Amino acid sequence: MPRFFNLNKTLMALAVLGVLSLAHGTARADSVTVSGNADPNLQATINIISLSSGSITFSVTNVLVAGVTSTITGIGFELPGTITANSPGTCVGDCGNFGAAPVVTNSPGNVPQFPAAVLDFAVITGAAFTGGNPPGINQGQTATFTITGNFTGLTQAQFLAGVFVRFQSVVDPAFPNVGSDVAHTPGEPVPEPASMLLLGSGLIGVAAGVRRRFGKK
Repeated sequence: MPRFFNLNKTLMALAVLGVLSLAHGTARADSVTVSGNADPNLQATINIISLSSGSITFSVTNVLVAGVTSTITGIGFELPGTITANSPGTCVGDCGNFGAAPVVTNSPGNVPQFPAAVLDFAVITGAAFTGGNPPGINQGQTATFTITGNFTGLTQAQFLAGVFVRFQSVVDPAFPNVGSDVAHTPGEPVPEPASMLLLGSGLIGVAAGVRRRFGKK
């Protein structure tokens, strides 16, 4: 009997861990901060404000880093499935050359430093994702974009896992050879709160089932 008791305790502990992970997750499902591929001092925070099947609103902040200057001239997304975004979008805040009605393209071209990436759409200041027109979002500034399109079935985690940010006009004494760079979300997609809640609930159910089964015996 002690073996079953220990198993039950283990399952209950995992269930509690799943619920606690929901409350104390190290990453939010609606926000991510990315760093430059060649210069980690280039940082951007992307926060998804709202997402529906036909629209997404997100903010982009060029994080202020002492001694460094840069401007963000493009934000692109590599997403699962077939995605169609509409142009123009809207921008409020420190939009720079994105303008109040930024160009949104479904053919943004290649991504420097990430040749295998195939962007579904991008918000750009120039002719393509690679060729931005500074200034865009300067350091310490935030711009908020609303893009319409067909986003049915996509989650915030998928957008955040597939975001690419283009930095130009870079001045960084620690990386003097970097004039432009691209930041991309590393690692696995951010777990969504709903998924974590389901995980915790499922483990609690398993633990309860084991308790009932071996309690009868």
